[in-house]
Amino acid sequence: MGSGGTAEVFRAARGFDSSPLYRHLLAVVADEPALVELAERTRPGQQPTFALFGAVHQLLLGGVTDPLAAYYPSVVGARARPVDADTGRAFTRFCLAHADRIAAILATRLVQTNHVQRSLVTRLGLALLRRATAAPVCVVEVGCSAGLNLRADRYAFSVGDSTVGDYASGGRWSPRGSRVHIRVDVPDGRLLPDLDRLPVVADVVGVDLDPPDLTDPEDRAWLRALVWPENAHQAALLAEAMRVVADDPPRVLRGDVADIGAEVAASLPAGLPRLVVHTATRIHVPVDRRPAFDAAVAAFAADGPMLHLALEDDHRIAPSGRAGIGLTATDAAGSRRIAVADGHLAWLEPLPELGTPIVLGAPK
Repeated sequence: MGSGGTAEVFRAARGFDSSPLYRHLLAVVADEPALVELAERTRPGQQPTFALFGAVHQLLLGGVTDPLAAYYPSVVGARARPVDADTGRAFTRFCLAHADRIAAILATRLVQTNHVQRSLVTRLGLALLRRATAAPVCVVEVGCSAGLNLRADRYAFSVGDSTVGDYASGGRWSPRGSRVHIRVDVPDGRLLPDLDRLPVVADVVGVDLDPPDLTDPEDRAWLRALVWPENAHQAALLAEAMRVVADDPPRVLRGDVADIGAEVAASLPAGLPRLVVHTATRIHVPVDRRPAFDAAVAAFAADGPMLHLALEDDHRIAPSGRAGIGLTATDAAGSRRIAVADGHLAWLEPLPELGTPIVLGAPK
């Protein structure tokens, strides 16, 4: 991607509604050639907006002292300065002063936001499968980062005005037993399946290019840095989920799904239904690799009926008029959009197609 293309990525970026700081800095980067050049050090396929902002945030959270920190609630708390005429200059000075350290982060890290709220997609998929079959199911997440969202059956969810159960010690289900409680604004929960009625999970596996190690402080720090400075609730959820998953990590395999997808699929119990999920993953796949990515995901249906849920960057308008991302379901009957959601799953608006029964069988 040339400098003109990178600048345009920052200029045209959307979805930063919950971060006034980052919304302001998008234009700052786009208009400063030195910052654009630095952002181009991002690894191929990765979104330079998230990567550059995450690298700067990691340095500030790690204790680098600079006037820029005054604009970051994640660093200085409630006394953080609002965006003003000096914000862009402070950011530019910081990036140029620490360009080598930022470039080193960009060269070695992937954008692995792993927002725990997105585990609602997995929970929704499990409930949809349970409505279709009583068989045990296998769960696969592509681009799973540290595998936090693979434990969706162990988290509590407040969806609209309802709280759905969560896994508690001893295998009991309790609305207050989970250490991770996710709240999602759903204006019409009647369209959702019963999120408390889940199938037996026979196997769980994640695939990621470079899975973070939750026992590694640097890996945990990078995941924390990818949470935007204003989003304290997301940071708290992430910290709690990292503790839960570190106690009982799912199986996570390192590699490109286009290369190892067939091997992963063959490792699953043959004939069992499988839920395959990816959220904000395909957006980070280089364009020329996306056909191979899509083919590898589709191939998980070779040895068992598959429900494929994808929350990706196709920019849809929800029934309420809110701008979000489409959630697409694919089964043996084909693909359909079943909801529109905020990219971080702060809200989800179901569409009538969510009520269409899942069809398990050979994919069309």
